[in-house]
Amino acid sequence: MALRMGIPSMETGGLDDMVADRFGRAKVFTIVDVDEKTGKILNVEVHENPGYQAGSGAGVKASQKLGDLGVKVYVGPNPGPNAYAALSYLGIKIVTITGVKVKEAVEYALRQLREEQ
Repeated sequence: MALRMGIPSMETGGLDDMVADRFGRAKVFTIVDVDEKTGKILNVEVHENPGYQAGSGAGVKASQKLGDLGVKVYVGPNPGPNAYAALSYLGIKIVTITGVKVKEAVEYALRQLREEQ
């Protein structure tokens, strides 16, 4: 079964891009589908973040985008309180990490999720 992760990314997105240091204002989201059992990456997509240049409510707009994309796990910097509430409301699990490439963040999130089971 595939697990869909959403990672805010600094520049162009993709597995080699760095995880953004801000959620709502990240330029793009890298969406990664991972096989839950094997950890194998099945698919990678890049989507623009509608919160990137929003006047206000960037975190909530970004959260809604992840929900619309079917993301089940958010992986990235600690979202602000409004974004945290929006992600939680949408049933999106939150795993926080910064300072690494997207691929490393995905691997970290998989480890965290396995430890919780």
